[in-house]
Amino acid sequence: MAAKNIIVDLNKGEKLNGDNYNIWHRKVQYLLEEQEVLEILSFVMAEPEQGSTAQHKRDQKALKTWKRKNSIARITLLSYMTDELICEFKEYATAQGMWNAVKEKFGNVSDTKLKQLVIKFDNYKKRPENNMRQHLQEMSNMLRELKIAGHVLNDQQQLQVVVRPLPRGWEYMNVMLTQNDSIKTFVDVQRHLELEEEWLMAMSNHPEVNMAQSSTRGGSSHKHKKGGKNVKQDDNAEPHAKRAYTNKRKRDRRAGKNIDKSKVTCNNCGKLGHFARECTKPKKVTPNFSTPYYSYVTSSVMLTESHFLWTVDSVATDHVARSREAYVE
Repeated sequence: MAAKNIIVDLNKGEKLNGDNYNIWHRKVQYLLEEQEVLEILSFVMAEPEQGSTAQHKRDQKALKTWKRKNSIARITLLSYMTDELICEFKEYATAQGMWNAVKEKFGNVSDTKLKQLVIKFDNYKKRPENNMRQHLQEMSNMLRELKIAGHVLNDQQQLQVVVRPLPRGWEYMNVMLTQNDSIKTFVDVQRHLELEEEWLMAMSNHPEVNMAQSSTRGGSSHKHKKGGKNVKQDDNAEPHAKRAYTNKRKRDRRAGKNIDKSKVTCNNCGKLGHFARECTKPKKVTPNFSTPYYSYVTSSVMLTESHFLWTVDSVATDHVARSREAYVE
């Protein structure tokens, strides 16, 4: 029953097609070992002499066991081939003969085969339906095939070929991975790219964390210069209304000269007798919380935005923010 279930699973998986011998070679050995028939690939048992002695009986029993295991191994090999290859290799009566014939045809890597592997690897791009983990796994498989074929890439070469086919929008990772001296191997690149994809997915699920908004001060308006001053005008107002609004602003400024300053409270120091613009005390800075600031609490932060200054609170926490105002409780 277990053998039948394995054959069913084989028919669902990828079969030998002539181009995937290396991975097929390994998978089939695992299956044969699971079925306890792997040793059949290394020997063939001949028919023992006929007799009635105890030794003759042991030889007949061993032959019967070998035939059973040979049948299981042979069926397993054929079941893990395409229909065309089944027709070609089914003539082999022993699993060992079939195994050696397959290795002879597909196991020896020719120059043409090696060139095909190199071209496939050089031209490989991330498939849209694959996530980063699947993409890197396919690249790892191709690197393994090249190594088996005798074409070994050093760590620097592997790093270059892995970051080259990154999808659009990942250019910043290309720069980071190639300029970071701590990233030296394929495993290092794999870990960083998978973590980056997880971070991007988390940001897409919570867009408000990565949303940039400009502060709004009133409704939509256009600024027009007149007499060297910037004057705000309401787009929905009539032309004469705009002029009236502007003139009123000017009259208010002129009228302000006659205001009794003894009754005026300074908005900077809070004392009577002068305006805030005339105050001699240090200017009070009022935090502008109309623009959202975000702090990330983490052991390491990758900055993907370009800002002139980042503020880091490394004493009590691992906060990183665009402004000190973000730390106001």
